[in-house]
Amino acid sequence: MWNNYFGFVITFVAVFTLVPYLTSLITSWLGHLSKVILVDNLGNNSQLVVGGLGVIIHELGHAMFAYLFGHKVTHVQLLNLNYRQSGALGSVDHRWNDRNVYQMLGNFFIGLAPYYMCSMALFLLQKYLLNAQFSISSLTQSLNVNTTLSASMIFDSVLDNLKSSFANASWGMIIIYIILTIMIASTGYDLSRNDFMTVNKGILPWVVTLIVFGSIFYVFNLRTAIISGSVYFIAFSVLFMFHAILSIVLSMGVIKVLGFFN
Repeated sequence: MWNNYFGFVITFVAVFTLVPYLTSLITSWLGHLSKVILVDNLGNNSQLVVGGLGVIIHELGHAMFAYLFGHKVTHVQLLNLNYRQSGALGSVDHRWNDRNVYQMLGNFFIGLAPYYMCSMALFLLQKYLLNAQFSISSLTQSLNVNTTLSASMIFDSVLDNLKSSFANASWGMIIIYIILTIMIASTGYDLSRNDFMTVNKGILPWVVTLIVFGSIFYVFNLRTAIISGSVYFIAFSVLFMFHAILSIVLSMGVIKVLGFFN
């Protein structure tokens, strides 16, 4: 796939378009299920009381990336206390110039932003609350073009980091971490249909941009570096997704238990 021009460019485009799209889509499906379980077990208002932090981070992700890509942000509501009237827990309204490629391709990232924002928030919680010492040495040692990277290898890397994280923390910090994880993961990862519609608006200009850069990389014979970088990108994207999924599953499990006492 990487040896000829068309194979190289097509693979380059596929990796940097499909990987973020599919990992976000899979996580979002589970995130939506988490929100359904939250409402079914703890009631509608639990979306604000329990999941309000997740909603705020979700909307912050949209807003930050909208500003980053030069969109005109006309309205930001991080948490809608009267969500029953509009049906939206939060919202970010933004406009862009259809003739500006940078602003147009920005939609791809603006739509997916909550997925990465929530994951980054959980990463920072692990680092500063649990004093986590992240190690990916076993993963990076296996990452080269001649090695097959398995899902189990990435999953084991996530679990090893989680185990070491909890081993370094006090029980008080662990409890706080679990509570905050539930507050974020129960609602934050649920990308709406409108979010993916925003993503879709940015796919074409993003793909065109990747084709241009892929062609440049091929002409300047940077294939080896790009192949290596692509393998790393795939590996860490899947690792990111596994960590998000584990956080959502933890959230759903605790919510289910709390539902028995509700």
